[in-house]
Amino acid sequence: MAYLVNCYRNCIVDTLQGSVQALGTRFSVSQHENRTQVAVFQDAVEIHPVDTTFAKQTLLAGQQVQFTSNHIEPIHRHSQDKPAWTEGFIVADDLPLSEFLLQLSRYRPGYITCDPEIADLRIIGSYPLKDTDKILAFLEANLPVKLTHPLPFWVKVLPR
Repeated sequence: MAYLVNCYRNCIVDTLQGSVQALGTRFSVSQHENRTQVAVFQDAVEIHPVDTTFAKQTLLAGQQVQFTSNHIEPIHRHSQDKPAWTEGFIVADDLPLSEFLLQLSRYRPGYITCDPEIADLRIIGSYPLKDTDKILAFLEANLPVKLTHPLPFWVKVLPR
């Protein structure tokens, strides 16, 4: 689940792994199964993992990070002025296929599964979300994968 947050003073977003406190800012928070991803587009936020023995981390505009309840990954730069999904795109920057499909599934009805044998294939690119079937067809044409549809609204991505 992803959120674009515009807030000032005293705004806190709680996730399963901890909280993100606004310091007068615009930022996005994406909750994943075992981690939270935060990207800052203006000003700064403070990240507080659930495990209070772990130090808080300040994230500045142009920075993004992923964290768990007891660990904050190294900070990375991003060049966006707003999250791609607010513009109708999904962006993959060396993303595992399984993670890409999980993100894509948020924008289409039904269920997408990925065979573990191809789950670690890396995806790069920017894909328009207005037609998710075209994205899946593109993956099938350009990766060693094939799509099957065992039931309506169920897409299986398998090794070719």
